Amino acid sequence: MNKTYARVFAYIVGLIIQSVGLSLIIRSDFGTGPWDGFYVGISNHSGLTVGSWLFVVGILLVFFNSYLIKSKPNFISLITIFIMGLCMDCCLYLLDFEPDQAEMQVLTFWAGLLLTSIGMSLYVQGKFAITPADQLMYALSHRFRLSLMWSKTLTDMGALMLAFLLHGPIGFGTIIYTFLCGPFIQFFIPKFERFFTQKT
Repeated sequence: MNKTYARVFAYIVGLIIQSVGLSLIIRSDFGTGPWDGFYVGISNHSGLTVGSWLFVVGILLVFFNSYLIKSKPNFISLITIFIMGLCMDCCLYLLDFEPDQAEMQVLTFWAGLLLTSIGMSLYVQGKFAITPADQLMYALSHRFRLSLMWSKTLTDMGALMLAFLLHGPIGFGTIIYTFLCGPFIQFFIPKFERFFTQKT
């Protein structure tokens, strides 16, 4: 497989899988990640969809990140959030259900977390622009000389506070997502890297 085609395939398919996973987490009503909770919360208080707010907030973050690191805005990252926003709106429309039993909520959440981790691990193989929310972590680290761990914690805490104030779907699943999504991604990334290295 041509290396460029493999990267494009990984990028697009990864974003689609991630969008399906995030949509399942939202539908589980068990708790979402901080940023997704923020998007859902602000969507519930407006006429715009979750995907639309993902894109709007992403545009604002592109300029804010540019200000933090004192460089030109990275508009390429808007492609990533445009695809994600569109896919999430489609997935939330198609996955229009609410699990009414605790077992189904937990099962839906874990299926969503697994798919989200796989999708994120796959889309980064494309080596295109990361999302503005992820770029914010690097911008804070660069501007204030913080470790990436502290920058990630600060950005997630900020999004979590906004989600809480907007009555977003924050719950027990939020804790699980916060502590396990990273390790899951670390588990899957090397496997995808080996696969695409062999295929190109």
